[in-house]
Amino acid sequence: MTSLVNVIRPGFIAQRSLGLKAFATSRFSTFTTARADAIDIPSTPEATTPATPQQQPEQSQPVKGTSASQEPVIPFFAPLQAWIRDFKSNEPKDLIFLKRQVFGAPLRKDILHRVVVWQRDGERQGTQSTKGRSEVSGTTRKAAPQKGRGAARVGSLRAPHRRGGGIAFGPKPRDHSSELPRKVQEMGLRVALSTKFAQDQLVIVDDIKLDSHKTREFEAIKDRHGWDSVLVVASKENEKLWRATRNLQQVDVTLMQETDVLRLLKREMVVMDRKSVRYLEKKLKV
Repeated sequence: MTSLVNVIRPGFIAQRSLGLKAFATSRFSTFTTARADAIDIPSTPEATTPATPQQQPEQSQPVKGTSASQEPVIPFFAPLQAWIRDFKSNEPKDLIFLKRQVFGAPLRKDILHRVVVWQRDGERQGTQSTKGRSEVSGTTRKAAPQKGRGAARVGSLRAPHRRGGGIAFGPKPRDHSSELPRKVQEMGLRVALSTKFAQDQLVIVDDIKLDSHKTREFEAIKDRHGWDSVLVVASKENEKLWRATRNLQQVDVTLMQETDVLRLLKREMVVMDRKSVRYLEKKLKV
């Protein structure tokens, strides 16, 4: 212990003799000087003074290759345009501007798949049913004596392993429908409409009118336009249109409120009037 005190004491006495302030000043001044020598401070005035046109002339000169008369870049998407055609003659009559959010959405096969599976799940009836051993018709008598036969005991004659017995674990009525968020449903409609528009399979007409309810009139229009498989989206009830197309296998008619992804993808061409377009744009706006 004495030797340890003798080792520490000289340094401690030196600190006390210099004084706390003098000792701290001498230590930190040495450390600061050593660190300042290691730092490379640039001698150019641009690093310590604000930039001026004289010191940095490249900041005040225009960038090469540009001019003040060049048109500014607009950070917005240009609206989509489509022809409004006559329903009977297919001649263009006017232009219509379409919202890019509804008719210009990117293709998402995963979204279309989810919506189609959800729709087909909801369309399943789920009414198949079979009778179990408690529901099938049959007698309740004892099939054989309990003892004395030298054979196994016999239970119910309506057991599944018996001829005419019930079905074991057979199908019963159930609900096959699944859930899907509303935003995914709307996104599926936007993707389906955008796909039809991008593939030039969307025809917009001014109004859907027929002079007669005869099938031959609509079939003549369909053949004239080259529509092999078509979905007609009407903005209101049209008795003549419904009666003229109900006997055609490759033609579907629906109202604008009942437009869904499965119907849009089922048919090759989609024909809708102006009011249906505006309704879908308002319904599917982002």
